[in-house]
Amino acid sequence: MLARTPRATEMDFASILKIPPKPAAIAEAERVWRASVAELEAAQAKHRELHRVYFNQVPGQPPKITAAEVDHAGAEIAPFQARETEAQQALEAQRAAFDEEVAALKPKIEAYRAAIAAKIDELEDFITLGSTFYAASVEARVKLPSKMPSRCQSLLGPHGVGMLRKLLNAVD
Repeated sequence: MLARTPRATEMDFASILKIPPKPAAIAEAERVWRASVAELEAAQAKHRELHRVYFNQVPGQPPKITAAEVDHAGAEIAPFQARETEAQQALEAQRAAFDEEVAALKPKIEAYRAAIAAKIDELEDFITLGSTFYAASVEARVKLPSKMPSRCQSLLGPHGVGMLRKLLNAVD
């Protein structure tokens, strides 16, 4: 036998609407990625410096560095680029997995929205009773001992329950 699915208004939103904890793996992947970026930048800086030294050599003086050494330093950059790319892909995979967890909240948020809409409908019905009661008192020419029923009509207007409904419908 299938269990009855609870209506949105019967759900315990305090326990359902929880942000999933960010996995420590994301922080670790980000640390690894930042370290790989630092290593890549260091290798690139070394290559640039060797390039600068090579091209600033004075003709007629003994060479401080050879073109082969500059090329070797440039060739050493490739493994650092590969590690940086790999670390970035691992970080993106971790973030994507967390984003999927967060995206799983959408049906819960929609249920929450439906519950709010249902409560607004209930509130509107409840306030309509006060407005109808006040209209009956005016028709019967009876002065009520409270002004509250006379305010119900304005609560039904565009700046009361209508505004609540507009605010709810204005968000995705």
